[in-house]
Amino acid sequence: MPRRARKDLSASFFHVIVQGLNKEFIFIEDEYKRKYLKLLESEKENYELKIIAYTIMNNHAHIIIYSKKNDELSKFMKRVNELYARFYNYKKNRVGYVFRDRFLSEPINNQNYLLNCISYIHNNPVKAGLVNSCENYKFSSYNDYINKSGFINGEIIKLVFGNEKLDYNYYKDIHSKKYYLLEYEQNVDENIKEIINEFQQRYVMDWKQILKEIKILEKIIPEIKERITISDNRLAKYMKISRYRLRQILIKGKK
Repeated sequence: MPRRARKDLSASFFHVIVQGLNKEFIFIEDEYKRKYLKLLESEKENYELKIIAYTIMNNHAHIIIYSKKNDELSKFMKRVNELYARFYNYKKNRVGYVFRDRFLSEPINNQNYLLNCISYIHNNPVKAGLVNSCENYKFSSYNDYINKSGFINGEIIKLVFGNEKLDYNYYKDIHSKKYYLLEYEQNVDENIKEIINEFQQRYVMDWKQILKEIKILEKIIPEIKERITISDNRLAKYMKISRYRLRQILIKGKK
């Protein structure tokens, strides 16, 4: 089935991950998961952003957030995590840090990657063996899309799929194991090798030489991101450069 939304999302969507310090089970009880969700819901009203999807696991959480302002995303997550840390420390009669890092975020640049991220985080409890299917997990937005409840309404569905009316068969299809594993990992190795070979021929250089030419990298890295569904982390590893350097190149390449 063809995609319904625009291909280029201009990095307004972000996959956010929070994790307990030392992988501690900071959301182990339902009460704790509900508290974090309540904070996400109450605090988002103070910021210009939308919650697109989420899954709260025992020691970490995945959230997809739509925001055109990076500073809004940072302020929002900082506020939510600070409030949750106070709650957690009070309940556990402890002091100190609760989260491993403030939070991690990955920009989502195209709709294919967005759908895969939504499928991936909704399938987290299934992969962990907590439930047999996405719809059986209470603390994710999977059922919210079907019921138009929680954070999900017609506006959010249209933002993701291009139409306020959800196609249930398509929605279930993108969450199938066959779909999301193939789409998320399909031929990435072969595609990158092919593109790298293409660039080597285009610039008459080997890859080590290309990595030293910042102006060339500013052209080819955005092109790779446009042609292949791949995270910044994974692309940085393939190219053997730091994630920070990759991000800087992507920023310059857009100017």
